[in-house]
Amino acid sequence: MDHKEEDDSFQDDNVYINPEDGMPNIHPNIVSLEQESDGNEEVDDIDDLPKSVIVTNIHSKIFDDEKLKKEMEDLFRTFSDNVTFQWLRSFRRLRVNYDSPLAAANARVQLHQYQFYNSCINCYFAQPVTPVSIKNLRPPAPVKQFLISPPSSPPVGWEPREEGEPIVNHDLLAALATLAPGESHELHAPTPTQPAIIVHTALSTEPSGPTQVGCSIPHTRCPEY
Repeated sequence: MDHKEEDDSFQDDNVYINPEDGMPNIHPNIVSLEQESDGNEEVDDIDDLPKSVIVTNIHSKIFDDEKLKKEMEDLFRTFSDNVTFQWLRSFRRLRVNYDSPLAAANARVQLHQYQFYNSCINCYFAQPVTPVSIKNLRPPAPVKQFLISPPSSPPVGWEPREEGEPIVNHDLLAALATLAPGESHELHAPTPTQPAIIVHTALSTEPSGPTQVGCSIPHTRCPEY
């Protein structure tokens, strides 16, 4: 079946778009799969699709009432009799596990935003779990293990590096020596988008006395955009 025939089969007067999420009540993939199954053709390309549906926004009273739980389960059984349920009370959710992706897709499309006991339930596909082989699970390389904080042990061949000599910046020392008390020194000139950086040195009561207390330091004015 090409895409043109698939689009033509999807054009039906009974199809409507759900205003809540913009999803139609009948999915075009479901229509094509049903037509292929009616033609007794084998469909093998849907095994990787999700077979479980997560139901959210369930009223809290349903978890305490066995009758309401039975009614909701019967609602999802209309798409397949081979189905299991997992009630997640702490998360106020229900996981519905079908035996085929077609039944899960039908339940997802037709029961999404379904009104059930004073609440509109939401149905979402559960992401299928990809099996992981235990043989592929290996610890990281020893070099990467050293990045773990704190490291268990340094890698083979690692040696501590000797601390270098202290670096004396003579230009910085000379600049600090030129800062006279009570004067302002512009370190960075102003630009149209950035203010200037000006250092205001404190005053001293006497040449060798303590720094004057209570002197006010002017704030740097921001440029006007």
